[in-house]
Amino acid sequence: MMQSTQSDEFVYHEALVHPALLAHPCPRSVYIGGGGEGSTAREVLRHKSVERCVMVDIDEDVVRFCREHLPENAEAFADGRLELVIDDAKAVLEKQPSGFDVIIMDLDDPLEGGPCYQLYTTEFYQMIKAKLNPGGVVVTQSGAAGIKQHHLVWSPVHNTLRAVFPHVLAYNQAVYSFLDEWGWNMASSDATLMTKLTAREVDERISE
Repeated sequence: MMQSTQSDEFVYHEALVHPALLAHPCPRSVYIGGGGEGSTAREVLRHKSVERCVMVDIDEDVVRFCREHLPENAEAFADGRLELVIDDAKAVLEKQPSGFDVIIMDLDDPLEGGPCYQLYTTEFYQMIKAKLNPGGVVVTQSGAAGIKQHHLVWSPVHNTLRAVFPHVLAYNQAVYSFLDEWGWNMASSDATLMTKLTAREVDERISE
């Protein structure tokens, strides 16, 4: 199964990261669950307001390989704001003494019996909600979002988040190497974070 290609990985990772970080007025602390190739961290660290980015991936071999063979992410791995942890993303988040402004879950789909299944549950999202700072935002990749497959992951993740957060936004983007629309879900307890930026304000934030 294809996970990522250098030709268009930026489409996936920009869509995963920037809506959530732009929704927050000044994201200083970010937690990434998964993201071992470093591309999610790369996009997070483009935001100058970010002071601390904790990335937790369980697969040390993947992280090592990507650090050695993906030069486009070398700067992110060397950034002093990045704290790289090889461990279970759920366990590490539970132990964090302080909250985060943005939590990003860049995980495999929740296949039953798979390694990530427990990271898409109501119980896990309740824990995430408790770990968000006031006004915080969580975003998770949510699988294929095309008309034939959206019911498998994208829609169930949306419904699970709605059981925990009062405000949930589903969005999608064509990722050509996946041969489908891909989906994400963003959630917050603050309704204004989902709608308050105009197109001009987004352009201004991106240019900073």
